[in-house]
Amino acid sequence: MRMRFGLWAVAMFAVGCAIGAVALAQPTTLPSPVPTSQPALPPPPPSLKLLPTTRANPPVVQPELPTTRLKNIVVTSDLDLARDQIAPSLGATTYTVGPNQIQNIPGGEDAPFQQVLLRSPSVVMDSFGQEHVRGEHANLTYRVNGVILPEGLSGFGQELDTHLIDSVTLIDGSLPAQFGFRTAGIVDVTTKTGQALNGGEISTYGGSLDTYEPSALYGGTSGKWEYFFTGSFKQSGIGIENPTASHVPIHDDTDQTHGFAYLSYRIDDTSRVSLLLNGSNADFQIPNSPDVPQSFSLSGVPFFDSRNVNETQNEQNYYGVLSYQKSVDKFSLQASAFSRYGQIHFMPDQAGDLIFLGVAGDVFNSFFTNGVQFDASVVADEHHTIRAGMLADYTSEKLNTSTAVFLTDPTTGLPISDVPTTITDDSANHSTTAGIYVQDEWQLTRSLTLNYGVRLDSFDANFDNETQLSPRINLVWKSDAQTTFHVGYARYFVPPPEQNVQPGTIAKFANTTNAPANFIDDPPKVERSNYYDVGVSRQLSKPWQVNLDGFYKSARNLIDEGQFGAAIIESPFNYAVGTVYGADISSTYKYGGLSTFGNFAWVHTLAHDIDSQQFEFGNDELAYIQAHNIQLDHDSTFTASAGVSDELTKNDLVYVDLLFATGLRRGFANTGQEPVYSPVNLGYQHVFHPDGSPRQLVRLRFDIVNVFDEAYQLRDGTGVGVGAPQYGQRRSFFLGLAYQF
Repeated sequence: MRMRFGLWAVAMFAVGCAIGAVALAQPTTLPSPVPTSQPALPPPPPSLKLLPTTRANPPVVQPELPTTRLKNIVVTSDLDLARDQIAPSLGATTYTVGPNQIQNIPGGEDAPFQQVLLRSPSVVMDSFGQEHVRGEHANLTYRVNGVILPEGLSGFGQELDTHLIDSVTLIDGSLPAQFGFRTAGIVDVTTKTGQALNGGEISTYGGSLDTYEPSALYGGTSGKWEYFFTGSFKQSGIGIENPTASHVPIHDDTDQTHGFAYLSYRIDDTSRVSLLLNGSNADFQIPNSPDVPQSFSLSGVPFFDSRNVNETQNEQNYYGVLSYQKSVDKFSLQASAFSRYGQIHFMPDQAGDLIFLGVAGDVFNSFFTNGVQFDASVVADEHHTIRAGMLADYTSEKLNTSTAVFLTDPTTGLPISDVPTTITDDSANHSTTAGIYVQDEWQLTRSLTLNYGVRLDSFDANFDNETQLSPRINLVWKSDAQTTFHVGYARYFVPPPEQNVQPGTIAKFANTTNAPANFIDDPPKVERSNYYDVGVSRQLSKPWQVNLDGFYKSARNLIDEGQFGAAIIESPFNYAVGTVYGADISSTYKYGGLSTFGNFAWVHTLAHDIDSQQFEFGNDELAYIQAHNIQLDHDSTFTASAGVSDELTKNDLVYVDLLFATGLRRGFANTGQEPVYSPVNLGYQHVFHPDGSPRQLVRLRFDIVNVFDEAYQLRDGTGVGVGAPQYGQRRSFFLGLAYQF
């Protein structure tokens, strides 16, 4: 392990020296956050600046920068631009949702973060607050102000609070070399900043299902300091999707608390240091289904109503990021150190779980990650911009369980007693993930750019040790002022989550009601894939933009995750071979006060032969998947999202939006499919100006979720790695009031 760290350190020292040497060789000029050698694209039409835009970004002025943020920031705008130029999304496909578009979804800033992402192309809704991008399970990287957040545990809490977001950009496709590990998509969050706020807001939001969400935020500047704070609380009677089609779920309350802080100190005109802190603590009741028949007998409990089962789960996530940024002449860098802690604690109903499941397990899963990130760029000459960097982190994961089970007959598998016995197991995993990259943005002509590079990645865990050299290449051609084409290839290296269940743990449950169908337990492996992407973006007219993109991925040891058991904690497993391909189209249009967006996607997935954590599956399903290609459980063949908003006056806004999907997979080996669903949402917002000033205002909004009260099912409890049924939210009414000062 020490030798491996030593090699990474030597490599990064060499990269740093090379970049520094090129930087020192440049003639001294005035600070320029955007390379002056690059031809600037015509600025986006003002009418489009607050709408989501998607395109293969040429490596020049980045169109996804939110103009609302830039027009308000005076002192730090140059450093914000420089930060975006350190690691731009060269050749990848991007889709940006700005602050106005966030207001045009149900709940606005009070909406769960998942709802913001669902208005992007190729994103499909799943249960437990999850979303899937381009037919992949999770595998998303989250960046906050350019700093990558380490992966958390799979749960249903929304750790990112929409209140803190100024804009969010989804980057996918053939990613340039600076993006590694979680590569299905990069969720790039730009937070609100003190100068963009210069004041505060107090709000409350609530309505159906006993929902109540107060929140407060405040920010500003003081000399060289910039600060922003936000806090929110949510209480609701629907914390997890309802397992039945009823309007009101049984035993589904949730209490969620979020806090966020951003502090920035500008050392001089070319450098600053910033601190980002985030924390969330959420309690969930696990919802119940009525009239479930009893499966096991428990001594002293002759009858138990399934409505009264009392399972609960607590989820906590905390992280901190300390960053230093420097931008001078044609050289820019950002260096960060980060720490993250997360835990999930599932608490069973001892009697109820034993009677209905034959197992009652208290599960405590936690992780702690520490790491560093370094990214730098330098304009070498009028044709070349060199970028390089590294990311390294160490994660320790613990799984502590205390499980009550019934002993069974080794021959028949039937319980031999109605008195439970308790099995305790404490296990741990650890891993080191590290990667370095270097790439060159080569301006071949004023309209043609080649971005090529390479990554060296390593995953060293107590259950797996793998390394890969990954080339990346993207070609972007701007054929005219309105049209941009791109084509790219990327080799990906995706480490598995650290949640490896060891053979000794499984062996403890032999001849009990928690015994698996088999005891095969190969550890999770790194997913390796080849990814191809091609697309075009066209500005059909000043207010109207259309984008089309196609992709193809072939993978070895494709990573998937599933829920196995009562605890809502997802565990990883691999398919030996996997293929994902599809296409998406998106469009935005704005004229005057009328704004529209529309996304449509087609995705197809194939996979076979589960080759890790096989004990989680039945023998018949394992045999079938070994011999047949199946579709992944999160495969939704067609998905769409669309929205229209109209500013009736400068203070009045109405909106309507739609989500559509052909349904996720279900049944034995995912051979079935859930029905099509298409909930429609509607809302209205009015802004009051009590003192006549544009700054001080009161915002009143009214939202109707699922206007036509569609009873749609996301899951029916079947499918590979699916543990329970879930339905979408029925018609609900919400009212919000916010005071901005």
